[in-house]
Amino acid sequence: MNRTPRPSSGLLPALALLPALLAAGDGPRGAQLPGKQSREVTLLPNGWRISPAGRHLTVGDLPLAMLESADGRHVVVGSNGWMKPTLTVIDVRNFYVKSKLTVDHAWLGLAWSPDGRRVYSSGGGDNSVREYRFEAATLLPDRTFVLTRPAKESFLGGLSLTPDGTRLFAVHVLGELLSAVDLRSGRVVKTVPLPAEAYTSVVSPDGKTLYVSLWGGARVLLFDPATLEPQGEVPVGEHPNAMALSPDGARLFVACANTNAVWVVDLGTRTAKEQIGIALYPGAPPGSTPNALHLAADTQTLLVANADNNAVAVVDVSQPGRSQVLGFIPTGWYPTAVQASRDGKSLYVLNGKGLAPMPNPRGPQPGVVAGDGQYTGSMLRGAFSVIPVPDRAALTAYTDTNSSCSTTSTWTRRSATTATPSRPRPTPPTSWRRSGR
Repeated sequence: MNRTPRPSSGLLPALALLPALLAAGDGPRGAQLPGKQSREVTLLPNGWRISPAGRHLTVGDLPLAMLESADGRHVVVGSNGWMKPTLTVIDVRNFYVKSKLTVDHAWLGLAWSPDGRRVYSSGGGDNSVREYRFEAATLLPDRTFVLTRPAKESFLGGLSLTPDGTRLFAVHVLGELLSAVDLRSGRVVKTVPLPAEAYTSVVSPDGKTLYVSLWGGARVLLFDPATLEPQGEVPVGEHPNAMALSPDGARLFVACANTNAVWVVDLGTRTAKEQIGIALYPGAPPGSTPNALHLAADTQTLLVANADNNAVAVVDVSQPGRSQVLGFIPTGWYPTAVQASRDGKSLYVLNGKGLAPMPNPRGPQPGVVAGDGQYTGSMLRGAFSVIPVPDRAALTAYTDTNSSCSTTSTWTRRSATTATPSRPRPTPPTSWRRSGR
């Protein structure tokens, strides 16, 4: 005779506790799902929270680079995610999207011509550089420069121009190649192999040196821009990416994504003299992922986008060798670019993954064969933020906000007095006015 199975007596108490265990969830605050927790705070799927400062506009999918126009009225944003790339022009005075151009190929590289009349965009996977005329706050396609494809998997990364605007430089990331384009003739005039994967390049203010960050080689390479003859190299931290030059050409700041630090190169001696720790707390393991830099025109304030901390570090670099973190500004999800406005009153931030996660109930399911669903990479919408330059009190409050959003329960606020107890905490400037570069 068949008998209905009954739970054992030892299992009954456990079953009785099940509702309470489910209500308790993960931790003392109970089960929490990603999404809005309040008007200011959003929980991300990785357990971090964001509470971004400022005002925000949705732009394209994974924005990676931006350019401010010479008159300060517009910002051009390049988006390079899962969806088709876009170039978006934002009217920052009236805070709306003025125009948007969808393009076939783009990745990271974005540069102005010195006269501000043309924009150059990396063509990413098709190994080209696209030129656009900037007219009436609209980008109009012009020339396309086709570069050598050194490998099937190759794609173009960062771009830079000489100060006179006659020559453009592009790095082939996986192709391990550097190309120079004569913008007068539109021809590739020189290519040189690189010893590892590169990220981007910058040209010195006097136009005499080209610096290339070697992502796969943990160093910065130096070249003669006229001939691409090697001029040396400087070892730095792992995964060097964005770079910023001081206007006097004395220092090169290099974000090293796998070190929680910005390495500072003394260009007179061509050695890295300083490592600026930009993690949220001292002794943090690698994971802040600094991936963008901007040196304010006062040359005293360095802004660092910490992608995986969802924050911008504000650093006093007025005294070489004794740089100090002043505080942190909370951003959206995964900041990818930061800069101060030309008038020194605002900060611009790109948030690569936007302001909030979204569920994908129609996404891929194990063992289920289905058509197009909701791929998470296609659901992330980047955002552009404008933040008033904070005074000391505001920066302190922002830093506290970052501490509350961190997943680290033993978080200790990173301050100048922690780094060097003998020095008082510097006061942030009230204006970070930009120079021409």
